[in-house]
Amino acid sequence: MNMIDQIAYFNKFARIHPGEKALICFFLLFTSMVFRAPSAALFVFIATSFYIILARVPLFQYARLLFAPAAFILAGVLPIAFSFDGWLSIQSSEETVQKAVETASAAFAGAAALYAFILTTPFNQVAWLMKKCRIPAVFVEITALVYRFIFQLAEKRTDVTNAQLLRSGTPGIQTAARAAVHIFTSTLFEMDKRQQAAELRGSLDYIPTGEWSSFWRRKDDFIKRR
Repeated sequence: MNMIDQIAYFNKFARIHPGEKALICFFLLFTSMVFRAPSAALFVFIATSFYIILARVPLFQYARLLFAPAAFILAGVLPIAFSFDGWLSIQSSEETVQKAVETASAAFAGAAALYAFILTTPFNQVAWLMKKCRIPAVFVEITALVYRFIFQLAEKRTDVTNAQLLRSGTPGIQTAARAAVHIFTSTLFEMDKRQQAAELRGSLDYIPTGEWSSFWRRKDDFIKRR
């Protein structure tokens, strides 16, 4: 189980209805998209951090996961803030810098809101919510396979790299190329087995709705109204 799945399944909000979590997190996401001011982004980031703390998700892991989109966002806004005219001519203005700051803050706040949802919602709940939103079943299944494939690929890469280091130290280019082929093909075989298992079951596995609870209602009332 990868780190994101492990956090999603074992946090305090794992059994909360996914619709309620989506309502909170996507409201914060839309807030960061509509109000692109840094103050709005700061509010969204504080709100998502408070949400993460209530869910008992480790803040260190949350910050670690946010580091990757932060690096991409920084690389993406540099051309907005600075214009390059030739090799040594770099130009910028107050307007372009302000626009870059607004874009970066809105994008980072949106990433924080999405991670808050992902880290507190197991993927089978996400798939259930997509189905309830009348998203085609084929798209739901493809999304699940792609989601699993990404993390399965990362796990295979880690296993093969560690095995190479234990055998012969740092691998060369030729050995690394062979390892890349092995990682990709073994991941494809693994995903094929998972697809066959899903087809035999008839669909994705979902957490039973009887185990869900609510932020605002008592569990007994919540079960009666469903």
